[in-house]
Amino acid sequence: MNQELEIVESMDKLANIMQKFQTELLTGELKKYTLRQLYYIELIDKNENISISEISRMLDLKKSTVSIAVNQLIEQNIVLKIQSDADKRFYFLKLTDKGDKIMQMHKQVHRNTIKKILTILDQNEVEKFIEIVNKINQIS
Repeated sequence: MNQELEIVESMDKLANIMQKFQTELLTGELKKYTLRQLYYIELIDKNENISISEISRMLDLKKSTVSIAVNQLIEQNIVLKIQSDADKRFYFLKLTDKGDKIMQMHKQVHRNTIKKILTILDQNEVEKFIEIVNKINQIS
């Protein structure tokens, strides 16, 4: 088998693995939410006092697109929109208790997946995997 075909097949396998991970992510209590919603929740969790504008810049999306998605999360009592004391024109986003619980479940799925990976890869292979993914990510 030539190297080009092996790379294509390996990329297909990786895509299948990611699909399985996403399917696992959307089971149990998390199946109520879309991957996009979970991604927004994760961004808000990781970035304290993030704004809709900052999310739109990070994701290279229109502010109106992000606003619609965030407003849905607000309506579901997952996210709070809090006015800044320093600048009344500025609002930042924060997870509610419900949002925190969703994030904890989301992190647990990540931990379970990582645990599975660490049972089959040694430390050197993990480091190499991360290095390779980061290198490939530079071309996309």
